[in-house]
Amino acid sequence: MLIFLILGLIIGSFLNVVILRFDDLRSVVSTRSHCPKCRKNLSWFELIPVLSYVFLWGKCRHCKANISLQYPLVELGTALIFALIYWFYGFSFVSCILLLVSSILIVIFVYDILKYEISDLLVLLCAGLWIIYLAIDYFLINHSTLLIINSLYGALALGGFFGLLVLVSKEKWMGTGDIGLGAVIGLIAGWPLVLVAAFLAFSIGSIVGISFMIGKAKKFKDKLPFAPFLILGLWLTLFWGQGILDWYLSRLY
Repeated sequence: MLIFLILGLIIGSFLNVVILRFDDLRSVVSTRSHCPKCRKNLSWFELIPVLSYVFLWGKCRHCKANISLQYPLVELGTALIFALIYWFYGFSFVSCILLLVSSILIVIFVYDILKYEISDLLVLLCAGLWIIYLAIDYFLINHSTLLIINSLYGALALGGFFGLLVLVSKEKWMGTGDIGLGAVIGLIAGWPLVLVAAFLAFSIGSIVGISFMIGKAKKFKDKLPFAPFLILGLWLTLFWGQGILDWYLSRLY
């Protein structure tokens, strides 16, 4: 667990760089980490996940400009997700795939908050990784089509539903980028857990949206990025979805 927490912190630090330089990915490997305000290169002790932010009191050591809270939040969030994946799935093939997919989803999550945009490239990358997982599971591990069928049903259900919403609303309710992400969420959650993921996403989105309107941070017609809620719904489903579904079904009988 400690190893996965530390790994999550390190990967989270790298994901922050990817998020902030996503429009120029070549700079991720060609340019050293630096303060966005004064452009000074950062020393190794300024790059320690979370601890550097705490020791520097959230300010650049050179120009004293405030460091975005995004840095420690992404690092801690990644560490939490990595630890939960290990807790529920152990050290296994599926946990390795989930670590990779979750890392990409974290970039989508934060980038949509910052830019109100979902990268088709990242969505396709998630889909590709999960398809590779399905192929390896079928040919080398279980030799069963059940996981493949459930994944396809999940992708068609949520992707198709979002496509219908986009078509009916003419992109007023959600954008076309949500269709691809919805299909990927359904692909990973599978049927019938995709229903739990969708329910959680819309519920969390509604609560956050209403809270923003009550606090006057948003108006009714203002945009609200939906990718974060979809991804949160998926993570909650991956960890507790079967328990939630079983609890709900038990109340029907």
